[in-house]
Amino acid sequence: MDRLTFLLLAGSAVFNASANTLMKLAFGHQKDLLDGGAVNAVLRIVFNPWAVAGVGCFGISFIFLSAALTRTDLSLAYPFMAGLVFLLVLGVSVIFFSEQVTLWRLAGMAAILAGIWLISVKG
Repeated sequence: MDRLTFLLLAGSAVFNASANTLMKLAFGHQKDLLDGGAVNAVLRIVFNPWAVAGVGCFGISFIFLSAALTRTDLSLAYPFMAGLVFLLVLGVSVIFFSEQVTLWRLAGMAAILAGIWLISVKG
């Protein structure tokens, strides 16, 4: 993988992790977004600036990933990007949301990353 492809995938991962973080900020404190029905949920999303910013970040992530896919195989690009997202979200969860990372979560994360590595590099 060349440097530009790596940067495109890293950019996609950063914006994807940012999008998920913004969605957590927008709705993480609520019990159930769908309690008032689907139409109400859509309206709550559309009028929540954190959610709108999150959707925008998903869009930017899509652009970066699309550009990367013109330069490398999907079977390499997506697992690599997803692995970066896992790591970024783990860090954000601990730092900004004070989520607990247990030994089991770390072991699970290691297993996921090992699987991604095996698929993308050895597969």
